[in-house]
Amino acid sequence: MLTVKRRTIFFYLLPMILTIAIINLTPILYTLFLSFTNNTEFNDSYGFIGLKNYFDLIFNTGSDLYYVLGLTILYVIACVALFLIIGLITALVLNNPKVKGLAFWRVVLLVPWAAPSAITALIWKFLLNENFGPINQIARVFFGQKFNIPWLSNPVWAFFAVVLVNVWLSYPFFTVVILGALQSIPTELTEAASVDGANGWQRFINVMLPLLRPAITPAAILSAITTFQMFNTVFLITAGGPITNADKPGATTFVMVYMYNQVLNGGVANIHYGQIASFAITMFVILGAITFMARSLGPKRNKEGLA
Repeated sequence: MLTVKRRTIFFYLLPMILTIAIINLTPILYTLFLSFTNNTEFNDSYGFIGLKNYFDLIFNTGSDLYYVLGLTILYVIACVALFLIIGLITALVLNNPKVKGLAFWRVVLLVPWAAPSAITALIWKFLLNENFGPINQIARVFFGQKFNIPWLSNPVWAFFAVVLVNVWLSYPFFTVVILGALQSIPTELTEAASVDGANGWQRFINVMLPLLRPAITPAAILSAITTFQMFNTVFLITAGGPITNADKPGATTFVMVYMYNQVLNGGVANIHYGQIASFAITMFVILGAITFMARSLGPKRNKEGLA
C-alpha cells in the first residue's frame, strides 16, 4: 500500500493554500486597514485615526447603520420564512405519488431558480410597473380602471415587491432540499405512526419534521447569508428606493445596496473610504456572529456523526 507523508501532502497543497489565502485575505485586511484611517476620495495624505470611524458609525445618532441593518434583517426574516413555508408545501406536494406528471412539475419548479436573476428581476420590474405593468392591467379588468397598486413608488409595496421577487427566485432551492430529505425518510416510520392512530398532521409534526430539521437548518442558514448580501435583484428593481426622506436611505436600501450607493454611485460628494470600510467590517462581524449563533442552534451530532 502506497503511503504519503503528511509533510509531502502539505507541500503539494501549499501553492493552492497560499493563492486562496492571498485572494481572500488581501481585500479583507486592506479593508480592515482602511477602516482605521481617514482616507477619502480626494485625500492622498490620509492618516491613522484609530476607532473613530467605528464610534461614529455605532454611536452617532445620524448614522444609517441601525436603519439599514434593521431593514435588511427584516427582509432576511421575511424571505427565509416564506422560502421555508412555500418550499415545504411544494415539496410535500411533489412527494405525493398521487400527483400526476411529477417529473414535469419537478422540472418546471427549477425554472425560477435556474433562470439568471438579473433577467428575472427586469421581467418582474416590468410586470410590477404601476402604469402599464401586466399585473395592474389585469387587476383593472376586475376592479375598475382607477384601481392601482403603487408597487415600486410606495415604501411598503416596494418592500413587499422585492420580497416577492426574491421568494420567486429562491424557494425552489428549499423545495429541492426538503424533497430530497422527504424521500430519505423510511416509509415504515410514517406507517407505524398511522397504525398507532396518528393523523396526517401528527405524523408530519412528530415524525417527519424532526427528520427534516438536519436538512432545513443549513439550507436556512445559507439562504439567510445569501439574502443578507442580496444586491442585483433589489438594485435592478428599486435601486434602493423609494426615498421618502432625504436624510434617510430608501425603503429597500439594504446593506449591499447602501454600500454601492455610497461608494460607486456618487452617494456623497467626497467618498469617505474609511467610513465605508468600517461599515463593511461591522457588517462582516455581525453576519459572522449571526451565522455562528444560527449554526449553534442546529441539530447536534453525536460521536458517530449522526444528527
